[in-house]
Amino acid sequence: ENLSEMSNNASVPTSASNTPIAIDDDESPLETNSDPSLLPITSRHTSAVWSDFKRKRVGDVIKAECNHCSKLLAGGSKAGTTHLKDHIKICPKRVCQDLRQTRMFGTKKNLNDKNDTMTLAPYEFHQEDGRRDLAEMIILHEYPISMVEHIGFRKYSKTLQPGFKVPSRNTTRKDIMKRYELEKENVATLLRKAKGKIALTTDMWTADNQRKGYMAVTSHFIDNTWKLQSRIIRFLYVPAPHTAEVLADALKESIQSWNLDLRLSSITVDNCSTNDAMMEILKGVFPYGSLLLRGDFFHMRCCAHILNLIVQDGLSAVVSNGVQRIRDSVVFWTASDKRVQRFEQVAKQITPECSRKLALDCKTRWNSTYEMLSIATSYKEVFVVLSARNNLYKNPPTPEDWEKVEKICEHLEVFSKTTLSFSGTNYPTANLYFPKICALRIAISGWLLSPHDYVRKMADIMLQKYNKYWASVNGLMGVATILDPRYKMALIRFYFAKNFDEHDFEIEVSRISDLLRRLVDEYGSKMGKTQGSSNQQDFDLGSSSKSNEETFMQEFAEFLQQDKDSNCGEFKDDEYAKLVGELEEGFETCDIDSGTSGLCTE
Repeated sequence: ENLSEMSNNASVPTSASNTPIAIDDDESPLETNSDPSLLPITSRHTSAVWSDFKRKRVGDVIKAECNHCSKLLAGGSKAGTTHLKDHIKICPKRVCQDLRQTRMFGTKKNLNDKNDTMTLAPYEFHQEDGRRDLAEMIILHEYPISMVEHIGFRKYSKTLQPGFKVPSRNTTRKDIMKRYELEKENVATLLRKAKGKIALTTDMWTADNQRKGYMAVTSHFIDNTWKLQSRIIRFLYVPAPHTAEVLADALKESIQSWNLDLRLSSITVDNCSTNDAMMEILKGVFPYGSLLLRGDFFHMRCCAHILNLIVQDGLSAVVSNGVQRIRDSVVFWTASDKRVQRFEQVAKQITPECSRKLALDCKTRWNSTYEMLSIATSYKEVFVVLSARNNLYKNPPTPEDWEKVEKICEHLEVFSKTTLSFSGTNYPTANLYFPKICALRIAISGWLLSPHDYVRKMADIMLQKYNKYWASVNGLMGVATILDPRYKMALIRFYFAKNFDEHDFEIEVSRISDLLRRLVDEYGSKMGKTQGSSNQQDFDLGSSSKSNEETFMQEFAEFLQQDKDSNCGEFKDDEYAKLVGELEEGFETCDIDSGTSGLCTE
């Protein structure tokens, strides 16, 4: 403010643009206007303030009209200019006061452009914006709120913007909660606008520093632009003991607080007895008729967790001791910076082509175990050399351990790729499930013919675990495959032919197709429509796009070509198109509040 006042009281203008241009004729106007009430600014009007005013005749008096707010002030020759300068200081419409209230902004045409284009633009400081961004920074980076009271942070903030008053800890906490409430309302609005059903996933987390349990609840739904959306709706502390009743109460409260009782399609959880009991409790809580097929698919098992159980069981049965020795070795050589440096020195001499760092696994995530083993096997000679040089390094992996682990890692690569596909968050995964999980079963069955007995033993155990969860998951995921226009019913038949004998094949195909009809009939009855899905006619199998990532896609294409002339009890193309059309039409016209929305599963 002092700088601005000094500028406005100065006898010399602050910029060339504000300097009046003198001409020879004192009475010659510097500007003209078609408005007859406007009077010229002449060379006698030397004050810089006239760049912000127009002289105007109003009745019998001369007024000065502000160019910014159009306010009329005294403008006669005896009025002077002090009152005009005072008005400019407080004019609510005037943004830029002088050059000292502007800022150089750097702009780039693209992120890779190294040259900044500097422009001079008005700058207006707002304390509220600074407080908002400060709260956002603390949230994003999980900084302690107490940082706003640190002397160094306050000094740094003052250097960046002297006008910014760093808020207190309590004020910052209020700003953070204000931002939380704003984001919560944004999510609530998004959920209200979504016309489809809402799928939930939930899991328990334990804080390392507190040893306390927390429940995370995430919603998944299709928005009105047909885009997959995922939003965390609750992250709450759950006191011990974490029994089925305690978890059910916490999850029920979370669902009801967002008014999702009538809009649930499914809840996906990890596979454990506590979760099974929790889901049975919740199944009796929510309105029976609002759930898909009266709750048949209310409880969904996490596909990625099923893969984890399959692999962990297989590994523990054949190489548990070897995996533990490798894990202990990784722990030993990553325990200190000195050991890491020693390991890397030897690795550069023996295996210079390897640059990956040793990684310790998380026992509950099998793919991290796969990563640990695949990296460790590339350094097996390094471990052998170091075992002879360091007396503290005891119980290293044996040659038999390395042989088994290398062979098993070759087989587990297909599990790793499938897990990564299932773990995607920016694209739908339901339609990916069926072909990938079927390909896994075919691969495991092929391992039963391995010449290595430990591979055959691992495959047998994996197949048992696979079959345990197969029927409870593949039904609804099979429907997602049918709704993929590239596959329809053809891919179901193709993979079932490889996994079942002739009798079971017909039973499984009928089970999936009947499930689709039941879903469409239920959807139609809720929408007040009569479906014709009871018609058991066939549909043309159509064609499928090839994918280089799918091992069996070429074989599937040949299967389609051979099967075009035969009918096998599925829908016809026109019936399939009718079902999908009814689904889409109902999805667009359904009433949000009625709870009869479209299908949506994770």
